[in-house]
Amino acid sequence: MKKICYLILIGLFTVSCNNPKLSSSSNLFGEVRKDDEKSQMIQKVFDAVAAEDISYLQEIFSDDLKHTNPDGVVINKEEFIEGINNIYDMFDNIEFKKSEYEDYPNLEIETTYYSNGKIWTNIWSEMKADGKYTGKEISIRFHISYLWKDNKIIEEVQFFNPTAFNEEGKAKEKSLN
Repeated sequence: MKKICYLILIGLFTVSCNNPKLSSSSNLFGEVRKDDEKSQMIQKVFDAVAAEDISYLQEIFSDDLKHTNPDGVVINKEEFIEGINNIYDMFDNIEFKKSEYEDYPNLEIETTYYSNGKIWTNIWSEMKADGKYTGKEISIRFHISYLWKDNKIIEEVQFFNPTAFNEEGKAKEKSLN
């Protein structure tokens, strides 16, 4: 019985080593890339946000964008762009943490090309900025996922603690009243 188990394990190992779909950067479900065009496009999104340049965001996000914020609220592209402009109004000195990996100068960005045809790009990073209304320096760690259709982002899902944004928004409202 032991010999049969060993033969089966050796057979499975041999098959998996000869299967190109099971290499270190890919598996049965898809392939992960860090230096592809989509990952670079997301890097440009964050470069544009730091530069307070809305034009690239207008271009790369689909008109049919479905954006889910950290509170689970789903908004469209127009509301999303309005939210970005509000960030520019609430914060100065917006910057994003650079990658800790010398081989990948981008932020921690990777794109997964799934075998079902879907393409998701993910980023893990940190935003630092100075609140214009509270005077507080903020630091927010975040994760965001982007679903692509052709070369447009059709869905964005954000994961982070929105407390600093909410506090700055309240301070902004208070200053306007």
